[in-house]
Amino acid sequence: MNKPSLHSLYRPLMRCALLAVVTLLAACAGPAERFVLLPQADGSASSIVVRTASGETALTSPYAAVETRGGKPAPTQTLSAAEVDRRYAEVMRSLPARPRSYDLLFELGTDRLTPASQELLKKAIAEIKEFPAGEFILTGHADSIGSDATNDALSLRRARLIERELQRAEVKALSIEVIGKGARDPRVPQKRGVAEPRNRFVEIKIR
Repeated sequence: MNKPSLHSLYRPLMRCALLAVVTLLAACAGPAERFVLLPQADGSASSIVVRTASGETALTSPYAAVETRGGKPAPTQTLSAAEVDRRYAEVMRSLPARPRSYDLLFELGTDRLTPASQELLKKAIAEIKEFPAGEFILTGHADSIGSDATNDALSLRRARLIERELQRAEVKALSIEVIGKGARDPRVPQKRGVAEPRNRFVEIKIR
């Protein structure tokens, strides 16, 4: 009997799954197909739905798996990490790099990186250059000091700064999207008018 294959048919169920792009194993075709949900790199939750002619099967936990034959799914099971590594090591090595993200913090009221984030940006650029060109989303944020208009402009300036730094470092990119969210999407809760260093950041997301 041929070994079941693994395919990448999926439908994200949760926002975090969509941002992280849930990864499935894929191999040669055969009379049966197996779908395995891999854990995300950042440990956040994700889900997929495997759709067949006879209905849908949800996989909602790391290493959950289902095998389908003739359009009919078998009962779901949970594999161990060791079993997945053993059975699909070659396939795992051929998977594209997982999406990556970096958070870079800024000093109060400026588009100047903190000293620690200046070093982190250098490290991020070095790591990014080890991978093929990707799609970049640079999202700037501000804390709630100042007006909405000021924070919107500041968050965009911060994101633009990172865009320039990536271009200056000759980072290869398929595309770069730059977004300024002002203080509307804080990383941590804060009161209006109270400084919060953790909310002054740019997120670099690569997919």
